[in-house]
Amino acid sequence: RPRPIGARDSAPRAPAARRGRRATNVNGTMVAAASGDGASASPAMEDPTGPGGDDDRGGDSGDDENDGEFPWPEWVPEGLRLNTEDVATVLVTFAVSLLFRATIAEPRFIPSLSMYPVFDIGDRLIAEKITYRFKHDPVPGDVVIFHPPKTPKTSVALTKEVFIKRVVAVAGDKVEVKRGELYVNDASRGKELKLEPSTYVMEPQIVPPGDVFVMGDNRNNSFDSHIWGPLPKENILGRACFKYWPPQKFGELPRYPARVGAVPERY
Repeated sequence: RPRPIGARDSAPRAPAARRGRRATNVNGTMVAAASGDGASASPAMEDPTGPGGDDDRGGDSGDDENDGEFPWPEWVPEGLRLNTEDVATVLVTFAVSLLFRATIAEPRFIPSLSMYPVFDIGDRLIAEKITYRFKHDPVPGDVVIFHPPKTPKTSVALTKEVFIKRVVAVAGDKVEVKRGELYVNDASRGKELKLEPSTYVMEPQIVPPGDVFVMGDNRNNSFDSHIWGPLPKENILGRACFKYWPPQKFGELPRYPARVGAVPERY
């Protein structure tokens, strides 16, 4: 930073000196020799740092110009170099976003036709994660997102994927597929939501404790529990609650017309 104007003018003048002698100011600073009798001495050159050697007008501000700057590598473009406050803001926002997705809700999109006609390819939805954590377990009719379990029909890589299916039965229910329909506890279920009659038969089985049975609404084009078996509850990531894209489909999801008589106990 440039020094203040008037720094030299404020230095005190030395008293007159005889020819051949030197004079000093009060600070001991040498001044020019007198040029003749009666000539006054040249102005004293005062040390700007003062007798203590410290500049009491403030230090060099070169470091101040770099205050708040993040030490970016040279290869980072100038336009992308944020200061420390901006970096902190980005990191906090990112952390809050991750926390929100992990504990409250997250957006998902549909990549296949396994849930058609309720979901088409490209549809987008919000899956909330509060209900199953604090209110109650999944109930028949819920649409859930989950990681498939490791079974002889599923690979390790597949278990890391996220599926979306509908819960059709819970622990203790008897499930079977016959005559093109799904039966739960000997009653037809989901007839109004499926795309077409099932072309396969599934022998009766009881859903084990801690599991649910999930199936796609597009029965004949769905890789679900009728192939790889019941789904452990701990594999469920959340419950799909509404669609937000495309705009004309915005709203809640259709459920089974007959409501479940009572929310089951934790199973």
